[in-house]
Amino acid sequence: MKLLTCILAKHIKSASSRWVWRGCRLFVCLMFACLMFASCIDEDLSRCGVNYSVEYVVRQDMHAVLQDEIDRELTSSAEQLVGARLDEELSGVYSDIAHDLDLSFFDNHQLSLHQNVIVDASSARLTVYMQRADYRNLALANLAQEPTVTLDGASSDTGMAVNNLPADTIDSHVTGLFSARMDMAVDNTNQTFRADLYMLNSTAAIVINDQGLMPTDVKAYVCDMAAGFAVNDSTYSFDRSPVVRTRSFTESGHHCLYATAMPSRDYSPDGNIWRMKVYVTMDGKVTESILTVGEPLRAGDVKIIKAKLNPDGSISTDEPEVGVSVTLDWKPGGSHDVEM
Repeated sequence: MKLLTCILAKHIKSASSRWVWRGCRLFVCLMFACLMFASCIDEDLSRCGVNYSVEYVVRQDMHAVLQDEIDRELTSSAEQLVGARLDEELSGVYSDIAHDLDLSFFDNHQLSLHQNVIVDASSARLTVYMQRADYRNLALANLAQEPTVTLDGASSDTGMAVNNLPADTIDSHVTGLFSARMDMAVDNTNQTFRADLYMLNSTAAIVINDQGLMPTDVKAYVCDMAAGFAVNDSTYSFDRSPVVRTRSFTESGHHCLYATAMPSRDYSPDGNIWRMKVYVTMDGKVTESILTVGEPLRAGDVKIIKAKLNPDGSISTDEPEVGVSVTLDWKPGGSHDVEM
């Protein structure tokens, strides 16, 4: 320190001035302090955090999925009016707009960072400040909009699951739910990550041609759908299978009943994968028609079943993958899993 101070003093004409001498000493001290501080930054860089750019994108045109099924199944002039109404009813479900994003970042399976943001868009680019690590990022969209599900086990990536409310009979979902998962090897450089959001629920609907009959009441329930969704593995659980109430409307001589829920199994040993139970009240009697479907209802799909109402209150359909069993003069006590 003294040597460097002396060298600097020889190059200053007014070195004999006391204030110049003190200024030189202060300058040298500041130089050494800066060098020491820079060295500390270099040594501690591995423990510093960095801002990272993460983009989330809804990859499917969900409205196109709905419209394709409507155009394929509902072809007559009266059915097209039903289809237009169904399209309107499901506009909040089959949309590529994510209202909210629930974001969790896990390090060694434990939650390291959690954020919840409102985006109201089909894509969103966010800046996230994190320290260097190998993260597992799990993302959910529209969870805050859906009152019929809960998020459980959120402290661990392996335990995080979206579950239906614990009830035997639940309401239809009111929005489309989306999920994404992504590994993020984060270092201390500027990086951009991208995750694709895919729909995790689906919709079943039945359009019944009343054929001029005047039923007092028509109700329907969707059965055999998943009860929960493991976010990390993108798998569904069927340990319990709630009955899902449908929503309904009438249009142009047709009853339309629909429900949005988690999807069905991909297969069943007996070929009967999922069911829709229809209850028609006519002349003071209730007729139960159970429609059994042999094709899976997968995540993001829409299935419309066209059917006819018969004079005895039963439902029939010409669709080859759908079987129907009928119970005339059905009594509510005869079925334990349907609330009338």
